[in-house]
Amino acid sequence: MRAIPVLILLAAVASTAAVGCAPAAPSTPISTPVAAPKPPPEPELARSVAPGRAQVIVNGDTGPTGPVSCSTDDGLTTISVGESSLGVSVIVTDDAEPTVRSVTIGDVGGVALGYATGTGSEAPTAYRNGPTVIVSGSGSGTDSSDPARVVASSYQIAVACP
Repeated sequence: MRAIPVLILLAAVASTAAVGCAPAAPSTPISTPVAAPKPPPEPELARSVAPGRAQVIVNGDTGPTGPVSCSTDDGLTTISVGESSLGVSVIVTDDAEPTVRSVTIGDVGGVALGYATGTGSEAPTAYRNGPTVIVSGSGSGTDSSDPARVVASSYQIAVACP
């Protein structure tokens, strides 16, 4: 009679050992959804900037903020922002309601573009807010990495002479 309890005990131990040695079922990875990062907000054009400073936005990308230099000659003010080769240059009339004569943007966000009076392009708008001149416009620029590629572009410039 003692043999039966021993056999039951051995059967229980053997089945427990066999279950522990069985190959594990393949585990499926549990994925937790992750929210995509939010893009940064579009920069807003300042209505005024400190003397000697600028804010340049081209297609939502910001450009140079300085140094700013200005010269006036024969009723026109030439404003330069940043380095001469990649910077920004604007020529406006000295009127209370300025007229834009030219805009040159060397490279902001991978786009270079320009405007000049008499080229048939749509003229940018300009106004003064105290010492700050604000210029807004749009036109065709070129992709700095592929100059043969034309890029529709919009730009805004707020600048105050030192």
